[in-house]
Amino acid sequence: MNTIDTAPATAAERYEIGSRAADGRYPVAVDGKPTGHVYRWHGGWYAVAPGQPETRHDDRHAAAAHLVDLVDSGAVEPGAAPAETAAAEAGIVPWLSPKLKPTRRNIISAAIAFGRIAELAWKPEDEEGNPTGYPGSDNPWDLTCELDGKTVVRWWSHMRGRNGDNTPRPKYRHEGCIPFEEQAGKVAALVGEPVTICPCQQDTHPTTADTADDLLKRAERARRADDTEALRQLLTQLLGPCPASSARGQAMKELKERGQRTKS
Repeated sequence: MNTIDTAPATAAERYEIGSRAADGRYPVAVDGKPTGHVYRWHGGWYAVAPGQPETRHDDRHAAAAHLVDLVDSGAVEPGAAPAETAAAEAGIVPWLSPKLKPTRRNIISAAIAFGRIAELAWKPEDEEGNPTGYPGSDNPWDLTCELDGKTVVRWWSHMRGRNGDNTPRPKYRHEGCIPFEEQAGKVAALVGEPVTICPCQQDTHPTTADTADDLLKRAERARRADDTEALRQLLTQLLGPCPASSARGQAMKELKERGQRTKS
């Protein structure tokens, strides 16, 4: 006599995680119906569903399984969420992720990152040419390779190197890029001689530690006073595109080192 397996499907069999969208979120379908999204942030994975608070989980599968639990509890109705992700949240400026507060520490880290990726011939842009804000060191960041124009997901913690080694990982840049042996020469040709003084006419970007420090202090005062317009202008000077972004990054590094010496 043949028996039929009537055991209920496990959570892992009921959810499907889609491809990563431009805003870094992965759509999740439960029982074949759009239900919510999951995304990675600072080492954790978050589950998002309509009308429910975001919850943190150890990995993407645990986050997706939580959406199954919400469906089973009746808290979320499958199919109520759109198949596509919501529009990316807008921040005060496009060069800093809206999930990062415009604090002195975050601004310094962002400026250092922008300076270094410019030296490596990367642009903080998505496939449509829109600016992608600095998301922090261990979060996915859409960057466009200037060697072949392809947009890929990278992590700043990988690009800055580790333990004093300034070599970015992976060394081959990304899949499908120009041959590895040609990369260094093309990067050097694209980047050219370093620009040490900001040539911008509309906004003057700092290239010395003292000038950057003054702007950072003003930005902190504007943030505490909730003066959005003043803060936006200051963040444009501190983080906006500039041919001298490498020099600005070096100035920020000096400020960071000053702060570390003061604490020690």
